Amino acid sequence: MERRKIDYYIFRAYDVRGVFPKDIDADVARRIGNAFAATFVKKECVVGMDGRLSGPELREALIMGITDAGMNVIDAGLCPRSACIFIARERKLTSAYVTASHLPKEWNGIKFADAEGIELQEEENYRVRDVVLDGSYRKAAKPGRVVKADALCPYKRFLLSRLKRPAKPLKVAIDCGNGVGGLAAPELFRELGFGVDALFADVDGRFPNRPSEIDEKSLGGLKKRVGKADIGIAYDGDADRMVLMDEKGRMLGPETTSFIIMQELAGHEKGPIIANVECLRLMDEIGKRYGREVIRIRVGNSFMVQDVIRRKACFGVERSGHFCIPSIIPMDDGMAASMYAAYALSRSGKKLSEIVDSLPQYPFQRRKVDCPEPLKAKVIAGLKESLAKEGLKVNALDGVRVDFDHGWVLIRPSNTEAIMRLSVEAEDDAELKALTARFLAMLKSEIASLGEKASD
Repeated sequence: MERRKIDYYIFRAYDVRGVFPKDIDADVARRIGNAFAATFVKKECVVGMDGRLSGPELREALIMGITDAGMNVIDAGLCPRSACIFIARERKLTSAYVTASHLPKEWNGIKFADAEGIELQEEENYRVRDVVLDGSYRKAAKPGRVVKADALCPYKRFLLSRLKRPAKPLKVAIDCGNGVGGLAAPELFRELGFGVDALFADVDGRFPNRPSEIDEKSLGGLKKRVGKADIGIAYDGDADRMVLMDEKGRMLGPETTSFIIMQELAGHEKGPIIANVECLRLMDEIGKRYGREVIRIRVGNSFMVQDVIRRKACFGVERSGHFCIPSIIPMDDGMAASMYAAYALSRSGKKLSEIVDSLPQYPFQRRKVDCPEPLKAKVIAGLKESLAKEGLKVNALDGVRVDFDHGWVLIRPSNTEAIMRLSVEAEDDAELKALTARFLAMLKSEIASLGEKASD
């Protein structure tokens, strides 16, 4: 059996991803499926996919690799990622989902989750990688069987059983972005009693109306429509991430969204709040307001969900737009979070823009700096040493974070790109500019120095 060479770097800390078919094709997906079956599947697993054009080919190959290893597959087909994980979790099975999340249409990949619905962590994903790269391929005497299953109906029934109807009728503008959120979100909101204005709800892997990413640049269509609604909501391609928009067309950060949720959730749920090290100071304000400990963790939605469950938290948030409300559904679920946020708004008696305007806002900036993959760990180690010599208190939980009286700085390697991310928040623009300039220069200098040493 002829096998193509596989790029080591398609195996990321959180998932597998690459450009189709240059980096990942049917042969690569089959081998990954086989390695996943050999390492994390006991007898059976669930497989699903988002709406990318390359999805059906990769899903079929992924399933072939799993069944070659003698394991059975429940094929959930086209569905939101949360629906795939939900039916797997209900059956106490691992899952594999074909998606490239927010990346452009040319990309695709695979995300794995364990039987608790938690995304596999870095060392677990790398176990799959190592089996693939060492050339192992398990061929059982008897291949596994494939059974198709409907993931959407049980997932929607479950959410409708857990979520309450709005306190007053609100109109929701929903931008599905031609992703798989369109298969469930508009119907769910209507069933709960919201008025719905759905944009780009047809699943189309070409993403003809906007990119899969949800940011200021991509949500022009929603901005034009949200003025006639009480709240706007947008999802990425596999609908595990979401953002809110107020009726004035302002996109809310995940911390502001957390406040919308917590103003209702805090009244009936106990436990701390889980937030990663990138989340802004507003999370600390939320903790103080509702008397909750805010526990900072590493970046990664798998860590967030794991800590929500382990610490019996009431809520978890990732700065990238992932949320977990365990009393609704104990997993990372953008649609569930968006529906709860709309319900919370209906109970507030205020316009969304009024709530947004009442919250403290501090200047924030994030910068990207190119950095070769092999240098990332050395850059972080060098920065920790340099900052310690300056007498600064360094939080090394994830990258290097330094807190000051008037702001904080975080430098950490991206787990999905060959870059370092510099995040800075400060009390005013002058302090933001000063901290950014200082640490950007330090980061670039460290990368350049290590690059010169590597080339010697």
